[in-house]
Amino acid sequence: MKRILYIIFLVVLVVSMLSGCGYTNTSNTGVVNISLLNSKPEIQVALEAAAKKFSKENPGINIKIVKYSQAETYYDKLNSMYACGNAPTMTLIDPNNIKNIQDNLADLSKETWVKDISGGATDISKNSSEKIVAFPFALEGIGLIYNKKVISEAGIDVSKINTTKSLEEAFKKVESTGKKGIVITNETWSLGDHFLSTAYSAQAKDAKSINKYIDSIKAGSTQLKNDAKINGLLDTFDVMKNYNIYKGNPLSPSYNKCAEIIGKGDVGFWYMGNWASSEILDNSNGNKDFGFIPLPISNNSSDYGNSEITAGVTKYIVVDKKDNSTEQQEAAKKFLNWMVYSTSGQDFMVNKAGVITVFKNNKLKQTDPLAKSIVDYESKGKVMQLINCYLPTDNSANVGVALKKYLAGEIDRNTLIDTIQTYWQNHK
Repeated sequence: MKRILYIIFLVVLVVSMLSGCGYTNTSNTGVVNISLLNSKPEIQVALEAAAKKFSKENPGINIKIVKYSQAETYYDKLNSMYACGNAPTMTLIDPNNIKNIQDNLADLSKETWVKDISGGATDISKNSSEKIVAFPFALEGIGLIYNKKVISEAGIDVSKINTTKSLEEAFKKVESTGKKGIVITNETWSLGDHFLSTAYSAQAKDAKSINKYIDSIKAGSTQLKNDAKINGLLDTFDVMKNYNIYKGNPLSPSYNKCAEIIGKGDVGFWYMGNWASSEILDNSNGNKDFGFIPLPISNNSSDYGNSEITAGVTKYIVVDKKDNSTEQQEAAKKFLNWMVYSTSGQDFMVNKAGVITVFKNNKLKQTDPLAKSIVDYESKGKVMQLINCYLPTDNSANVGVALKKYLAGEIDRNTLIDTIQTYWQNHK
């Protein structure tokens, strides 16, 4: 009896160990098994369909899309898979995590698609040796999303919203129709990594100058309490708080609830990125009229930032060389080329995943309303650097949490700014 129990125990132990390490890349069937860890859950269905399509067009290569539980982040999952010696062949990764694993990544510098990146490869996509190790997957933009139907009913010309004052006037007009001005997401990643970084983006037109500005905060030579961009942005946030549909309970709505509210037309505006488009449209009852306006940061309409939205590459795909064979790495590279050059891959990128591709050879037109809005701003040169790509990975856990407390009225502006200043000075 004891022997049977011991055998059962060993079986359970082995199974639990294997399940903890997830999908295996090994195969004895002649098929090259590769995997992709997806950090963009809104495209999960489209990505799984793309993997099947690719495998059908490329017999001998099988792609497994790796999921992670709601109790962890994709980066936690990635680290656990590395700990098991079974890292995914590819990871759809946030740019600020690339440098953390750069020694594990395959060199992609000689890939054909490099020459077709519009504007060229960014510093983010390179390792410390200036080798390209990341494939730019999606260009995304962030600003104030507006429901055109609600805005039209309120008689608002969104092209005239280019100051904090004019934004408040728009809120008032929306509320005169019986609806609310805005819904504010209380997610720390949105508040800390996206919203607050608008003040950094508005400091200069190039990333190097912005990073020098951040270095000056770290050194203490820039005091944020005296910074016009930070204070102007918080002035706008105060106005947003006052017209928030959840003003009485700002920590109540979930991300999905916010998408539902703007989609249904209960409010005129929502500060968010174009990745939320599918959730918005799912709740819009057929209404596809949505767009972006910039987030105002002052009452001087000519100030840089009042007429620009923030946009940049927010997701990259990296290929692991540590735990994956040369054969698997080559299969992964073939998948990247498939997305750029094949008809099916281009269709997946633009029409199925709904992302804005940075590859100039892809001539497919965006059909998603928010993606089209971002492309329009980009074509007019009305785009600021999306500086959150350069933020430390713990920014949302510190700065985002502080801004969430400010949203809830738990701290005042002085405490918020002191918290941000201290955070940066501890990141020297």
